[in-house]
Amino acid sequence: MSFEMDKAMMELSLYEEDKPFNMPNLPQFKSSERNARSLIGRILNPECQKMANLILDMPRKWQKRGRVKGIALSKERFQFIFDHEHDLIEILEKEVHTFNDWTLAIDRWVEIPPPDYLRFIPIWVQIRNMPVNYYTEEAITALGDLIGEVKMVAFDPERSQTQEYVRVLVRFDVTRPLRKSKVVNLPEGGSTVVYFNYERIQKRCYECQRLNHAKDLCPLLVRKRQEQAQERRQKILMEKSAGKKILSEDDPLFGVLKEEQVGFCQETGRRKISPEVLDEMRRYMLTGKEEEKSLMIDRVRTSVAEVERDPLTQKTMLRLESKPVFTKDLDIGRGLVYDFDLNKDGENRIEHDRGGEKLMMAAIKANKSVASSDHGDGVKRTEGNSSSREQRSGVSGDQLGPSKDTGSKARSNVPLQLEGSPTEYGSGLFSTGPSGASPQQAKSRRRPYVKKRQGRLPAPSNVLQALYGNEEDKEKVGSKRRQMEEESSGHKSARHKEVKVIPHEGSPQF
Repeated sequence: MSFEMDKAMMELSLYEEDKPFNMPNLPQFKSSERNARSLIGRILNPECQKMANLILDMPRKWQKRGRVKGIALSKERFQFIFDHEHDLIEILEKEVHTFNDWTLAIDRWVEIPPPDYLRFIPIWVQIRNMPVNYYTEEAITALGDLIGEVKMVAFDPERSQTQEYVRVLVRFDVTRPLRKSKVVNLPEGGSTVVYFNYERIQKRCYECQRLNHAKDLCPLLVRKRQEQAQERRQKILMEKSAGKKILSEDDPLFGVLKEEQVGFCQETGRRKISPEVLDEMRRYMLTGKEEEKSLMIDRVRTSVAEVERDPLTQKTMLRLESKPVFTKDLDIGRGLVYDFDLNKDGENRIEHDRGGEKLMMAAIKANKSVASSDHGDGVKRTEGNSSSREQRSGVSGDQLGPSKDTGSKARSNVPLQLEGSPTEYGSGLFSTGPSGASPQQAKSRRRPYVKKRQGRLPAPSNVLQALYGNEEDKEKVGSKRRQMEEESSGHKSARHKEVKVIPHEGSPQF
């Protein structure tokens, strides 16, 4: 097995000749009989005409559903096979066919198609504004040939004509544009403009008048936009290369300072030296004498070089900008920062500080701790009240026994605040101050002492009387209830003693 495989590998060649496949010339391999009742078409604008939709929609549009089937031969070519010959002829007689408002090139199937197959379509053209002295069949045919090969002329000079145009059927080349008008020079002098209108042609490129693309994708417009963009780029490059120089040859500072020292800074976009400072330098150079000119040039150069070493001095002396104000108030004018990245970093810092706890879980734990601290404060307050009562009664705490320590630590009643990010806040009260918003301390509740609370409560007897009433009222209610029960029982016994009489049978016998 391995020997045969090695032998086959040795026989392989990278330059193996690829011989074409010969289709058998047998009747069962051909479909000429079925194709005899079919037509072949081509999509002119594939961007706006989808093949799958065309195959499914054209039989409905032709009103031949169930009697024709479509086949997608390629992305642009298709075939429709008809069951009857008269349906095929009826479709071909309609000349122009459209799908999705764009034209289709359709022709009958031929076994050996010519080179210009599906390149021409028949179109009826309306010729308007014909010269009145050239209203003849020959002139109409000559004007129709400007559009395409004329196949038929709809013109009768012996009858009245109500339309303002003449119709001709031409064989139009779909690779050419649809001509809208044509200037015609007349032999006797002068000229006129003849207009052409095309029947059943819906959409086209309204820039170049072609049928295979929309205006947005017109090659002429694309090329025009590219040329305009190239011109703009060249113009910008020329302006940059030949930019306006601040120091001209007749400037007193020409040769004293370099153009890089007085130009614009690329990082900031501002002038390196203010125009006012340059004007003062020019006046200084003009006021000096000729023998002092070299000394003045050295002074200007050295002074500018020294100032350029210190950015802050350059800011105030050369650019005439005010000094920045330094403050020790770190929160002055502080505001919110609306940045999701900053909020995300703040959340990560909070989780890291809390050992990876979730934000909601941390808030729940904090709420529980605050509640427990409030409970501990209440216990301490009750212990303080009891100790004060003991002191007033003259009994010390040592005599009663050691006091039990609750073990709860005092916690400050501070609202929950999230400090991970400047845009995150918790629930609570905040007070504004010179350094921003700070949490406001909540006031502790002052509960009155026991005697004052007991004095406010009503007497227990009054409460019981309000709920259950007096004993006299109970006796009245009880006697009335017994009287009502006796009356109801007597009424029931009397009703029970009544003797019922059956109709038509007489009184009962006892």
